[in-house]
Order: sequence, then C-alpha cells, then structure tokens
Amino acid sequence: MNILFAYPTEFNPQKGGVERVTDILVKNILLKGYTIFYLHWRRTVDDYKYPAPIIDLPSSNLEDSRNIEFYNKFLEQNDIKVVINQHGLYEGTYFLSQIRNPSIKLISVLHNDPFGYYNHLFADLMTLRNSSKIEKLKRVARFFLYERVKRVIRSSLKRHYEFIQEHPQYLCLLSDSFKEPLKQWCKLSDDYFVTIPNPNTYENIENIPLKERIILFVGRLDNRQKKVNWLIDIWSRTVKEYAQWRLIIVGDGPDKERLMDRAKGILNIEFVGRQDPRPYYEKASIFCMTSLFEGFPMCLTEAMQLGCVPIAFDSFAAVHDVIKPGETGELVKAFNKKEYVDKLKYLMSNDTYRNTLSKNAFGYVKKYDISNILPKWIDLIER
Repeated sequence: MNILFAYPTEFNPQKGGVERVTDILVKNILLKGYTIFYLHWRRTVDDYKYPAPIIDLPSSNLEDSRNIEFYNKFLEQNDIKVVINQHGLYEGTYFLSQIRNPSIKLISVLHNDPFGYYNHLFADLMTLRNSSKIEKLKRVARFFLYERVKRVIRSSLKRHYEFIQEHPQYLCLLSDSFKEPLKQWCKLSDDYFVTIPNPNTYENIENIPLKERIILFVGRLDNRQKKVNWLIDIWSRTVKEYAQWRLIIVGDGPDKERLMDRAKGILNIEFVGRQDPRPYYEKASIFCMTSLFEGFPMCLTEAMQLGCVPIAFDSFAAVHDVIKPGETGELVKAFNKKEYVDKLKYLMSNDTYRNTLSKNAFGYVKKYDISNILPKWIDLIER
C-alpha cells in the first residue's frame, strides 16, 4: 500500500515534535512493507537523510490552482491509498481534503489540544511580546479586546470543524481526553475519531542513567505558549536555598534574548541553545514544563524515558496521560507559581521520594514505546 505524509515544511526530526514523530513512524511503517512519500509546500533544503521520497507542490500558495491539479494527479499516478495530514489543525486540511477519488482516504492528525489556545487565550494576550513601551500599550489594548478576539477565534474554530464535517475524514487525536470536547464542535460519527498517542523517541533503554543535581527544560524559547519566563521566575525563588543545583535550558526561539536578560543575576542558570537533548536528559534529575497548553508533549515522555521526574502545570487534559501525581511526577494547579516552587523544592530536598518517582516514570512511559504505538497506526491505515 502507498501512503502520503503531508506537512508544510520538511520532516526533519531536529526541528520539533511533529517532525520527530513523523520520522519515527515512517521508518517503522516502512519496515512493514509499505511505500511512503512526503509532500510539502514550504520546504527548505537541508542535509538530513530522509527515509521517503520528497515531493514539492508547484506553489507555496495553497490556493494556486496548479497545486490541486498536481496533488490529485500525483495521488492517481502513484496509486496512493491513504493521505496522512500532519497539519490537521490548520490550513493544510483545506487543501489536502480536496481529493477527487473517493477511494483515497484522508487521516488528519491534530497534533495539539484542539482548543488549547482558545481556552488559554487571556494568558497569551497578557504576555508581553517584547519590553518596549509600545508593546505595553498594546497589551492594554489586548485586554480590552479580549472578548472580541475570543469571538473571532471561536468563529474560526467553528468554521474549521464544520469544514471537516463537510469533508469527512478520520481525525487522529493524541489523547482520549480531547475526544468529547471535540465532538461538541465536530459532528462526525464515532468511527471517524481515533486516538493514537505519540510514540517514544528513544528505544531499548534498559537502565536509568546516573543522575546529577540538574533541573532541565527542553523546548522552544517562546513565552507565549511555553512560558519559559515563568520558569525563570520560579527558579529565582528556589535557587538561593539550593545552590548545589543547576537549571539548564536547552532550545532556541523568539524570546531567547529576552529570557537571557531576565536571567541575569540569577544563580546557576545556563542556556545551551539548540542541542541534541539526550545527554541532558541523561544527567538531569528533574524536568520542568511551564506551558499554557500542549498536545501530547514528547519532551515529557523523553525525559521520563531517561528517568527524569517531570513537573508541569495541570493546564491541559493530556498531561494526565503522562503524569500521575505522586507516582510518575508532579502536577501543579494552573498557573500557581508558589505551588510550583513548593513542589519543586520538595523534589529537590527528598532524594528517596524523587528516586521512587524516577523509577516509576521510567517504567510507566514504556507503554508509549513504538512497539505498542505502531500497531494502532497499522490498524487505522488498513481500515
């Protein structure tokens, strides 16, 4: 069977979670004898050795009429049976749904909480984009425009899911917890809703590495969603009592310079840029997440695979699929910084408790190994 994976940009696993998930899935699906192609419309050239042939649309403008002709011709000429849309929450869905041959099936993957941004809109609007006086005035304006902006986003969500109803396709969710809220907006039959979590990144890890007194963050340095500025505030209220501990921040993003300025004068905090995070997971004892919302965050499961104890805000439903409070990590009431500081201090102070959670997390996360996730994808593709 021939399968097409589609996304605006290249599936380089070093770029982000969607790309890493796709790379893992494709390499394992190929081992089952399937033929796979990649389709993009805003790709840049890089040196990564991709496991599947890459096809580019004629135009980066999806509304260009040449694209739809090229797309459908490619599907027919290459006997594609299934299109997997890795842009299911966004505009790629509108283009990829225009399949003329009804025997070709479309799976749209929703790689985030379908309503995460909508539910936490106010917190985002109150986040400063920069430190200028103009931006501070803009934040005041956003405060008064909040209700209007929320109505606009609600209308956009409504249109998106109405479009999907009119162009029925399988919706692949990362967590069962997203299903019922989504069904209130998207009146497809139950057959069209499927839950498949992200697979683990690493394979064949048999033992927890030797840990150091390191707290770790891995991710995009973006205050609007990831709230790394909150983590720096939390660390500043923690480190004075725990000078033997270090906070290491792995990643890059639009707020890197602002975050480094914010961290000046705070002890034991290190920015290392975009790196392979595995060596840092191996050494870190605790992994911190401060996001407004996520879908199924791979950084949590990656950390747990290497014995890091995760702590996160209880701000999105799928976090409960990964963190069982007091068993595999800690959850903090959203967005209570004081409680976060208290729980972080407790983890840092209690080696026995922390080691127990580390062992539990290491064992629990094996349920997301690719050997357990791949059969779910094969079943969906065959159906």
